[in-house]
Amino acid sequence: MGGTGEPNGTKRADGVREDSITQGLTRVIREMEPGSRLPSERHLAERLGVSRTALRDRLQLLEAFGTLRRVTGSGTYVQALDPEGLAFALEVGMHASGLDLPALHSVRVGLERQAAVEAATKGDPVLIGHMRRQVMAMERAEAAEDLDRADVAFHEALFNASENPALIFFSRALAGVLRQSLLERRRRMRRSIHDKSLMVRTHDGIHRGVESGSAALAAAAVDAHFSAFREAVLDRDEWPADVASGAHRAPDGPVEP
Repeated sequence: MGGTGEPNGTKRADGVREDSITQGLTRVIREMEPGSRLPSERHLAERLGVSRTALRDRLQLLEAFGTLRRVTGSGTYVQALDPEGLAFALEVGMHASGLDLPALHSVRVGLERQAAVEAATKGDPVLIGHMRRQVMAMERAEAAEDLDRADVAFHEALFNASENPALIFFSRALAGVLRQSLLERRRRMRRSIHDKSLMVRTHDGIHRGVESGSAALAAAAVDAHFSAFREAVLDRDEWPADVASGAHRAPDGPVEP
């Protein structure tokens, strides 16, 4: 076998990015709002100077990526990329590429840390207040399901407080991929008699760090959150490698927004 030794998936992705027809379609889509209907295939083919057969092939490709939605008898519409759709693509791609959940857990920690930094920098009292409400919900929780619900809502509030659409989008996509792993992690955490107090303390720490307006304190609170969960594990071999080993720890030194 010859070639560059690159994986087939990499070659395919590069081919899509370098394809002139796909690039032309991308430019058209960028000029349109989600929900807008694309011009007819005949008009698009004339505009891009390509055959309708070649155009139809690229339309199908972009539809598979979740960028377009075809409605029989109506036309093809631009749509915002759905985090759930990206989560499905990530999950399939992980299996095909040999990626494991611990690697994605580390990415999730990095996203949460950056979200805390940006939330502290933005300092929106209303959005930060939503985080505080979820801490209070944890304090009131009597059932494990209520505690879990407040946990999920808290982290959503943290990302919303960052006011960074990219962080929010990718956090939702990763949550979709990691959903079962995170649910299992929470189930095992319930073995600890200090589960609720740990949840309240660590999440309140993140809230206070963000509320302080200090990027460094907010990031340190996120690190303390994950560190506390790592140390609370009864059997470290049951947890993803990044949590058991502490590979997610941030480098020393101040954090800049």
